[in-house]
Amino acid sequence: MRARDLDETGITNLGPVPEGMSFLHATMAMRGKRKFILNPEHHSKRLTICETLREIHRESEKPEPDMVAIRELVMSAGDMAKRMDARMKELKGMIP
Repeated sequence: MRARDLDETGITNLGPVPEGMSFLHATMAMRGKRKFILNPEHHSKRLTICETLREIHRESEKPEPDMVAIRELVMSAGDMAKRMDARMKELKGMIP
């Protein structure tokens, strides 16, 4: 397997944070490279990463955001992301 196959840049991530740049600023700099946009007004009513991220956005827009709720939602989204990553690796392992 080539190093590029393990890297996944452009597929599951947008690459490393440049030296001397904060994570937030690197994220903002990559805004134009995003493929998808989440609509925070959409409600799927399913426990998915996207719906969790929409809920974080909705909570953060409140005049007094509930930081305990936001932290819980972040950790839940992280768990779902790790589950997806593990599943992707499992599926890639099935490819001859």
